Amino acid sequence: MEGLSAFTVLIAFVGGLASFLSPCVLPLVPGYISLISGVSVEHLKGEHGSQAMARRAVVFNSLAFNAGLSLIFLLLGAAAGAVGAAIISNRWIRIIGGLVIIAFGLQLMGVLKIGALYRDTRKFSDEKPRGMLGSFALGLAFAAGWTPCIGPILGGILGLAATSGGWRSGLVLSAFYAAGLAVPFLITGLGINKFLGFYGKFRRHLHKVEVVSGVLLIAIGLLIATNTITRLASAAVGLPSLEAAVDRWVKKQPTATATPINVATSFETAPDVEMKTLDGQTFRLSSLRGRVVLVNFWATWCLPCRAEIPDFNEMQKTYAARGFAVVGITSHDTTAQVREFQKELKQEYTVLLSGDEAPEQFKTGPGRPATFVLDRAGHIRQRFIGEKDRATFEAAVKQLLDETPATASAP
Repeated sequence: MEGLSAFTVLIAFVGGLASFLSPCVLPLVPGYISLISGVSVEHLKGEHGSQAMARRAVVFNSLAFNAGLSLIFLLLGAAAGAVGAAIISNRWIRIIGGLVIIAFGLQLMGVLKIGALYRDTRKFSDEKPRGMLGSFALGLAFAAGWTPCIGPILGGILGLAATSGGWRSGLVLSAFYAAGLAVPFLITGLGINKFLGFYGKFRRHLHKVEVVSGVLLIAIGLLIATNTITRLASAAVGLPSLEAAVDRWVKKQPTATATPINVATSFETAPDVEMKTLDGQTFRLSSLRGRVVLVNFWATWCLPCRAEIPDFNEMQKTYAARGFAVVGITSHDTTAQVREFQKELKQEYTVLLSGDEAPEQFKTGPGRPATFVLDRAGHIRQRFIGEKDRATFEAAVKQLLDETPATASAP
C-alpha cells in the first residue's frame, strides 16, 4: 500500500463517524433500520413481542445494507487513489484540489451555500427490500443518494485517497471511512432504545458536528494544497505507517519457521539495468561495486517514500566515507517532475530514471517504497517492501559495511 499511514487511516475513520453524526444521516437512521429489516421501530424498541427474530433480521439485513453502502465508497476511493497517482505530483492540481476541500469545509460551517450539496437524491419506496440481496441493492442506492448530502466530508476523504498514491491505498482509506459510517449504524440496530435516548440529548449538537467537521476539512485542504500532509503524517504526528505497524506485530508473534522477515535467503546479484541520471547520463549499478548500496524505488506521489528521504540524506552523509551510497530509482516520474519535487524536498544522493525494466527485474511489485540493500559485490542482501524507519536500514547497512571483502563476495 503505497501511501498509507496510521494518521490518514484515523482521519478516514473519524470522517465516517462524522458523516454518521451529521444532520442528514443521524435523524433518519431508525427509519432506515426499520425499512431494511421489515421490523417497525416500535417492535425494535421492544413494545411488541419477542425481540429475538427482530434482532436477527436487523443484523443480517444491516450487514447486507452496509456492504452495498460501502461498495460505492470503496469504488470512489479506489478511483480517487488511481487518478491521484497519475496527477498528484502536479503542484497546481494539488492546490486546486486543496481549495475545493477548503470550500467543502466552509460549506459545512455555513459560510458558503453550495446548492448542489443540499440536494437529497434518495428515492423512497413503501415496498420493503426482499432479503439480504434486496438490502444490499438498497445500500447501493442509498449510498448514491447520500453522496450529495455527505459530499463535503466524503470529498475530504477522497482528497486524502488521491494523495495516498495508488488505488490500493485509496481503497483502504475509503474502507475505513465506510466502517466509520457503517459500524455505528449496525450498533444502533442492536440498541435502538439507547440510540433514541442518545439522539434526544445529542441532536442539539448536530450543527457543532458540522462546524468541527468543516474545520477538519479546511485543515486537510490546506495540508494538501501546501503539500505538507506528508510531514504531518510521518513526522509531526510520529505515527508509524500501517504496514510498518503490522510488520512489527508479526515479528512479535510465535512462528513455526525461523525465516527472517525481509531477509534474502540467497545472495543473488542485483540486476544491472541501464538507467538515466537527471542529467541524461547513462548509469548502471555495477559502477558502484566496492560500495554498500541502498537502492530505493520511490515516486513523487508516494507519501511513505517522502518520509524516508530525510533519513536517506542523513545516512548518505554519515556513511559515505566508509563506502556507502544511496540510489533512488523512479519509474513513474519524468525528469521535470523529479526536479519540481526536489524544490520542496532535496535528495542528497543519486536519483535515477528507469522504465519498467528495473522494477520488473528487481521484483518490486506495484507498491512503493521498495528498498534493496546490496553488498560490496553487488549481491542483494536484504529487501524491504513498504516504509521502514532509519534504525532498520542502518542495522542492515552497518552489518555489510563491517563485512570483509571475502565475506561480501561469497555467493
